[in-house]
Amino acid sequence: MANLKSKKKVSGEALLYAVGRQGNVDELNLAAGGLEADARGRIAWIRITGPRSRISLPLVTSLVSQSRLGLHGAGASPPPERLAFRRTPTARIILRHLHHPRNFLHRKNGGAIDGRRLAYEVGMAFFREIARGQIRGDTTGRLKILFDPSTKQLLGVHIIGEGASELLHIGQAVFALKGTVEYFVDTVFNYPTLAECYKAAAFNGLNKLARN
Repeated sequence: MANLKSKKKVSGEALLYAVGRQGNVDELNLAAGGLEADARGRIAWIRITGPRSRISLPLVTSLVSQSRLGLHGAGASPPPERLAFRRTPTARIILRHLHHPRNFLHRKNGGAIDGRRLAYEVGMAFFREIARGQIRGDTTGRLKILFDPSTKQLLGVHIIGEGASELLHIGQAVFALKGTVEYFVDTVFNYPTLAECYKAAAFNGLNKLARN
């Protein structure tokens, strides 16, 4: 039995209580390094104080570009790097910079949301239309690609269904290399795999352009 703040009572066989993550930063003396954490121990910005100005920069960029301060770090506190698969590459970037200093480059990762207003076309494929989806009886999964109708450059990928997290990296690679949806058309995907959804979605989107 769970008593909710609204005075309601909920009963069931099990209770899942999700409280989120808390950064373990209480003993780090963040202020000495120009860092600030919110109530949940999350560090979003580093403040650089100079003789003439006081500026705020995104944490990961600052930790690398301001290496002269002797301040480096990666872990669960800087958003959005709280998940291991996101913060591990961040740690590698910082270590690589320490050994081979160069201009910092932070590429977008899966899950990023871009606020730009762009013209786009949509290509859709459903798992139920693909041999692998039919083999495993998946009738609900789907993959959608968004691309520029003029250049055909890939703008984004949406995937819903079992295995989405493994399929996403194909689109992520094409997106990072500024590839076009024609890559999916020309590429031979292993059969039967759900990766074939990329080809089906590309044909679907390009056919829409041809009809317009």
